[in-house]
Amino acid sequence: MATVQEVVNRAGEYLGILRIGQSLQAQDNTRITAAYNEVYADLKVDSIASWASDGTIPDEVVQHVAALIAENCLNTYSVPDNRYTRIKNAVSTAKREIRRLVLPAYESTNDPTDY
Repeated sequence: MATVQEVVNRAGEYLGILRIGQSLQAQDNTRITAAYNEVYADLKVDSIASWASDGTIPDEVVQHVAALIAENCLNTYSVPDNRYTRIKNAVSTAKREIRRLVLPAYESTNDPTDY
C-alpha cells in the first residue's frame, strides 16, 4: 500500500519534475496533491476508488493513479513530447485497469441450472 504522498511523488516522476533522491518543492507538492484530489473525486464518481481519499492506495493501482494525476497536471507543467506521449499512453487504459484490479469479478450466487 502506498501513501498519498508516495503517489504524488510518483506523478512528479512521470512529469519529470522529481529526480531520484529529491523531494518536490512546496508549490509543486501543492499542485500535484490538488490534482490527486481531483482524480480521486473522479474515480469515486465512477465507483472505482476503493480506498479513502487520505488512506493508502493499493499497490496494484499506484502507477495508474499516478498517470492520471500526471495527465491532470499537463496544463501546468511543460513536458517533452516523449514524456507527454508516455503519460497519455498510460492514461488510455488507467481507469479500465483500476476497475479490473480493484473491483471483484462478478460471480453469480445462483447454482447453474442443468437442463
